[in-house]
Amino acid sequence: MNKKLNRVDYYLKDKCLLSTNVVHWDQYITTLRASDTITIFKKEYIINKINMVHDSINLVLKISVEPLKVNQ
Repeated sequence: MNKKLNRVDYYLKDKCLLSTNVVHWDQYITTLRASDTITIFKKEYIINKINMVHDSINLVLKISVEPLKVNQ
């Protein structure tokens, strides 16, 4: 069976921080919606905006993030 992987890109402003593939979309989207933050390369970011784009074969999820401000 040939499984089609779909891409998720994480952006800080216009810079792509991480691009990854997702197989189980239902689990991924549920987890993403339940969380306010995400950790990328050991740094925590607030999820700012989520855009989903469909073309004929692929689903691309673009997630915009901003750095988490830590109160000191």
